[in-house]
Amino acid sequence: MTTPQSGILPAASSNGLFMLFRRRLGRRADQTCRQILAAWPDRIAKLAGQNPDARFVASLGFGADVWPEIYGNEKPTQLRAFPRICGAIHPAPSTQCDLMLHLRGERYDVLFECAEQFTRDMVEWFDPIETVQGFRYRDQRDLTGFVDGTENPQDEERAAVALVGSEDPHWAGGSYLHIQRYVHRMESWNKLPVKQQEAVIGRTKDSDEELPDDDKPLTAHISRVVIEKNGEELQILRQSLPYGSPSGDKGLYFTSYCKTPDIFEQMLARMVSPTADGRVDHLLNFSRAVTGAAFFVPSIEALQRLAAK
Repeated sequence: MTTPQSGILPAASSNGLFMLFRRRLGRRADQTCRQILAAWPDRIAKLAGQNPDARFVASLGFGADVWPEIYGNEKPTQLRAFPRICGAIHPAPSTQCDLMLHLRGERYDVLFECAEQFTRDMVEWFDPIETVQGFRYRDQRDLTGFVDGTENPQDEERAAVALVGSEDPHWAGGSYLHIQRYVHRMESWNKLPVKQQEAVIGRTKDSDEELPDDDKPLTAHISRVVIEKNGEELQILRQSLPYGSPSGDKGLYFTSYCKTPDIFEQMLARMVSPTADGRVDHLLNFSRAVTGAAFFVPSIEALQRLAAK
């Protein structure tokens, strides 16, 4: 049996902290770095145990470029960089980064403490290049006013969707993580009548019901990201949160976990590039991606294996 990192499967949290790190110029992850990473699950468990009311959970992922320095030649079968989408007419940038720290919980002070400690521990090898604080907005809504994550799997399906299994047994319990930070054009969005907003999303705003097929444009967000194969809907586990300030950038920090990177890549392609039907996602007229990165989040046991390297 393998144990997934605690930040992958639990239900949505009220607070999130998203940190991207890049390897320092001229530095390589060495045995000391690997020892620190191997001990990280125990430190997460200790901090969570000391603050049970925080419901603190965490995930740590590694990008394809830095992977050989951490694990050598052994790697997950589908590990690869963030996709470059051919023919994209909306931006889907790829951010040069190597580590992703994703923290969630009900108390932001615990997330801050953990992030500060990790940053200190990694300072010799990795520099933080982006830190974003996320927050729950109303009843799990995006800043657009629509519920986010409606299509998420529930109960035991969450693990079936998010975690690598017997198809790659050495990395079972791990997950492929994709992130994108979206900046919303809220002034333009708020000028749209609700009916037009609903056509852009493909769901009703207040009751969060999917529009009937006859009323749902092929350019609606739901139409682009809901994909069926052999009669089954392809799923990812979203752990996104809104972020921002009243006077500055604001939007959604998109975060997804899955047992394969294929599904995210298919969804992104249908959003930003005209496919067989010639359409793209009209939500991207009101929200643009400014970052994008892909990681693998190893199981706790796989992290602990680093102690022997």
